[in-house]
Amino acid sequence: MKIFKGLLTSVFFALTSLSYAIEEPVTLTSGQVVGTTLESGVQAFLGIPFAAPPVGDLRWRAPQPPTPWQGVRQASNQPPACMQRGNRYMSEDCLYLNVWTKAESAEANLPVMVWIHGGGWTSGANSIPIYNGEQFALNEVVLISVNYRMNAFGWMAHPALSAESPEGVSGNYGILDHIAALEWVRDNVAGFGGDPNNVTIFGESAGGGSVYSLLATPLAKGLFHKAISQSTWITSYNVTNLSSHNGMTTSAEARGEEAINAKLDELGVSGTDQLENMRDLTAAQLMEMNLGIFGVSLIVDGHIFPKSPAEIFAEGSHNAVPLIAGVNDGEGLFFIRPGSTFETVEEQRAARVEEFGEHAGNLLDMYVAGSDEDVFNIEVDYNTDSWFARPTREILNAMARTNEDSYMYLFTRNLGNPEERSPHAMELMYVFNTLPSGTSDEDWEIAKLMNDYWVEFAKSGTPNNNELPQWPVYDIEQETHQIIGVEVKQGAQFRTQELNELDRYFDDRYNSAR
Repeated sequence: MKIFKGLLTSVFFALTSLSYAIEEPVTLTSGQVVGTTLESGVQAFLGIPFAAPPVGDLRWRAPQPPTPWQGVRQASNQPPACMQRGNRYMSEDCLYLNVWTKAESAEANLPVMVWIHGGGWTSGANSIPIYNGEQFALNEVVLISVNYRMNAFGWMAHPALSAESPEGVSGNYGILDHIAALEWVRDNVAGFGGDPNNVTIFGESAGGGSVYSLLATPLAKGLFHKAISQSTWITSYNVTNLSSHNGMTTSAEARGEEAINAKLDELGVSGTDQLENMRDLTAAQLMEMNLGIFGVSLIVDGHIFPKSPAEIFAEGSHNAVPLIAGVNDGEGLFFIRPGSTFETVEEQRAARVEEFGEHAGNLLDMYVAGSDEDVFNIEVDYNTDSWFARPTREILNAMARTNEDSYMYLFTRNLGNPEERSPHAMELMYVFNTLPSGTSDEDWEIAKLMNDYWVEFAKSGTPNNNELPQWPVYDIEQETHQIIGVEVKQGAQFRTQELNELDRYFDDRYNSAR
């Protein structure tokens, strides 16, 4: 793929040419901030609060405006991650964002991209080095990455929490954090040289699930103007109803109440004020809750989601904006490891029969191997299709039925093993152009191509320009897409039969529960 003259030339030019920065400090709605100017001329503003600390009485409430400060705030340190397992630098006080910009003035009016990290809504942070926004800023966008509440802090539903809410709902706090961050962008990004009327949201995995959510909720209408969803993560178990069974899982309130009661009983906590007892739990104690009982999920609550997102997309009442969405061709390689799954066809078939039950249809033909040697590959395919490819196609089809263009990609490069398919999250370092040193020229070219595609889409609503390989508009019948790897070409109908059958299966399950 020799379509570029090389990344090193452009980086050298960026490092050696004269640059002008926006005047500091930047005045925000809550105070003034000053950032750090990098060698490339990009300015980084790290750890800006976009909401008040969600602690104490604000735990399990919608995010509130950031607390104003006096003087000039130094925004030069990465913020703590939100609460999760295995991270030493984390805090319940975590609603901060990072900004990278190379605008020469506050009047630059550059396109804005807002990054939502993945991690199963249980881990991750905007401070992870792979999400460094410098290359995006060098490519003439204002890049913003956001934190959001995860685990029980972002997804706890409970009858007592619903009772105190003005809307009568609970949970989805992580989604409300996304909305608060986008409101902050609308009100403040012009100070960094960004155009508040040209905002692209993008995210991967659970971040793609968040993009899916923002496309579905009417509360986000008008806060973004384009969307990119990488490996959209929406499954049979991470969408629940607030107070009723949905055919796949028990209600979110029931799960939350059971988990909280188990924890309070374990600690010997008693008292009549359930909410006080819940908010008196330490962050560490909440992180110790039984994950077998409590699970993170989008919650169909009649407020943030008036109906299930699937119904919203099917009826066309979602937020219609230009869309890029796609998957890696071997997503499941990240989750399905050799030796950790079924060893024989018989084991695999027994598990599928139990899972699919009376609604199996043709799924057993598609997701049971023909030989023991092929069991592993079938498991990889099933994970890829059911967790990522099916919801990705759902939003592509929904957008294709509107007046907005959508574009699908299939990423095929595996940096660690070029002979293998591309596992989940592999595309991230290419999108952000943050490949490790020593990477081949071939991979640097792929990274520059993806970063250019994403930026061109943010600028114009299409990834196409005269300098990039032509990318076809997605078509529902042909499911046209761009294959991105060492070879860049156009494809059609990626695993269409399997995804059709999975759609049929999930429809049957939900309809039978009504």
